[in-house]
Amino acid sequence: MNSNQKSETWLVTGASRGIGLEMVKQLLSLGRTVIGACRNPDGARDLWEIQSDYKTRFRPLQLDVSDSASIDAAAKSLSNTRVDVLVNNAGILRGAAEPLSTLNIDDVIKSFVVNAIGPLQVTRAFLPHLQMSSAPKVIQVTSRMGSIDDNKSGGYYGYRMSKTALNMFNRSFAADYKTITTIVMHPGWVKTDMGGHGATAETYDSVKGMLSVIDGLSLGDSGRFLDYRGQDIHW
Repeated sequence: MNSNQKSETWLVTGASRGIGLEMVKQLLSLGRTVIGACRNPDGARDLWEIQSDYKTRFRPLQLDVSDSASIDAAAKSLSNTRVDVLVNNAGILRGAAEPLSTLNIDDVIKSFVVNAIGPLQVTRAFLPHLQMSSAPKVIQVTSRMGSIDDNKSGGYYGYRMSKTALNMFNRSFAADYKTITTIVMHPGWVKTDMGGHGATAETYDSVKGMLSVIDGLSLGDSGRFLDYRGQDIHW
């Protein structure tokens, strides 16, 4: 079996569009088994089509990362399922470049709930599934905008702060769970609904790079902040 045909099960959140949807497609083309999680699978037409094409290797999963009960129910529904790679991809951008003087604090709170607390709760809920794997990995999809060192332009308060919090969660998780390879990964500025048309990276190229980096990870990489090309990003 070559490296592209690994017998792995991946769980990807935010799977109904953008980076998550493209990741589901590429993983299935590589022969992986995929659980695609999103808030409303019944309303995700792209996932219906994927399920039709990959009946034995794709499973949609209802999971709202902002809802603790939804997360717990999703984990319970997969109680005997091994997860080799968890990709916490679901995220939001609220408030965008809103100045501090008019910043909606509810947008900041929602950013933390989805971008930082959500991945924490999902990782915790699926920890038993990861521990069934001989070489588990957790990938937190973050952003270079969560780098304190790289922030020279300011703004984007809720988004930046929530991604920085996600990065810190992952460092603590890496220190506490030394048998799980876990990193934060910047996918680039990607042409998605969130990234906009002015973004510099195509979704296909971003995901292809991410998967190549993830496949090459080992325990020695745990705790790192990488981009989709495998380059380290300053904290």
